[in-house]
Amino acid sequence: MRIVSFLKTTTFRLALLYAGLFCASFVGIFAVVYWTTDTLATRERQRVIRADVESLRGVYETEGLKGLGTALLERTGPGLAGDTLYILATPDFNPIAGNAKSWPANAESDGPWMTFGIDRSEFGDPEPHRAQALHVVLLPDGFNLLVGRDMRAQERFQEALASAFFAALVVIVALGVVEGLVMSRAILGRIDAINQGAERIMRGGVKHRMPVRGRHDEFDRLSENLNRMLDEIERLLGSIRAVTNNIAHDLRSPLSRLRNRLETALAEHDSARRHETIEHAISEADELLATFNALLSIADAEAGTSRGNLLPVDLVALSQDVAELYEPLVEEQGLVLEKSIAGPATVSGNRQLLFQAIGNLIDNATKYGAPGGRVSLTVRNGNGGPEVVVADRGPGIPAADRERVLERFVRLDSSRTTPGNGLGLSLVAAIARLHNAVLNLDDNGPGLKVTLKFRPAAA
Repeated sequence: MRIVSFLKTTTFRLALLYAGLFCASFVGIFAVVYWTTDTLATRERQRVIRADVESLRGVYETEGLKGLGTALLERTGPGLAGDTLYILATPDFNPIAGNAKSWPANAESDGPWMTFGIDRSEFGDPEPHRAQALHVVLLPDGFNLLVGRDMRAQERFQEALASAFFAALVVIVALGVVEGLVMSRAILGRIDAINQGAERIMRGGVKHRMPVRGRHDEFDRLSENLNRMLDEIERLLGSIRAVTNNIAHDLRSPLSRLRNRLETALAEHDSARRHETIEHAISEADELLATFNALLSIADAEAGTSRGNLLPVDLVALSQDVAELYEPLVEEQGLVLEKSIAGPATVSGNRQLLFQAIGNLIDNATKYGAPGGRVSLTVRNGNGGPEVVVADRGPGIPAADRERVLERFVRLDSSRTTPGNGLGLSLVAAIARLHNAVLNLDDNGPGLKVTLKFRPAAA
């Protein structure tokens, strides 16, 4: 059964198909070679016969019948004629000179050319031969002259060529089958390794990766792409687990407070205090809704559902709009928003998401900036493309925590007292990935400097 399954594999069928195509090509080449050699040999034989006939015709015209007979005698002496056939016959086809006993019977005629069988047994060859000859009538006497050549040498060459062809064809078919077996075995081994790896992953071994042999061939590239896909899947699964845990921990407290406030409002008899309690509950609900809206925005950006809406966006005009909206909020916190916006800076993106990303960066810088300090917004054309830089003069983020703060619901201990849900930078990171941008967090000495590096929009 394994052999039957093996013979049904695509690789084995492809090997047989290539072998069949090669055999067909070989047959076509052989047919061309066979026809070409046969044609060239026939033309050369007929050229030699014509030259011989013209020579004998010239002898007849200058020396007459007697001179022609002498010429034939000289050419058909012992060991002289070889494969050449000469017959000089009367008008009624009775031979009078030459090396044949009778005029050929049952000859195949093609104009002046005749093809017929000859007996070479007197020369020690028992097999019948075929010959081709040119028949001319010598005028004015009407004698018949036949000059021909034995075709046995050409036929033997063609037989040897055909034998070599069939032998080569058998070898090609055999090699094609063996090559198909070997190639199928090698390819199936690598495919089976990938299938076994996939089955192991489906059984729960998410850490397993496809084997890469370092040959840099198609299977290595396939394994590398699958491994990158598995890394991304593992990252997403880890992110989902982390989000689930974080939601359970971070949202339990506000939900508990919301429930307690509503219970308090239900039991409160003073309408003013009840109204105040309900307002606090609404504020808690608004914070929860903001958290879930941020989660939905991150999920939408990471899923790439907005990728089809990417259009050329002018970062200069967009940043000016963001600055105009957030400048009053920055000033309320006792900070100054410094703007350094220079163009042109155009990227391919989703304007709404980019607006939200830059706004989140300014909002974070405002929350964690030093009182009386500055928040700077810079838009410029960098070495690799447009850049948006938002910097503050606050405590900054330690280098060891800069990757971690891009995860959802991650808040450093120093920021626990500040309102927020730990999703701002996560959303910025997701929007950056959607736009194929690079998000860098650096030290601003003091403070934090966040840089979004974009690729230039396609022309």
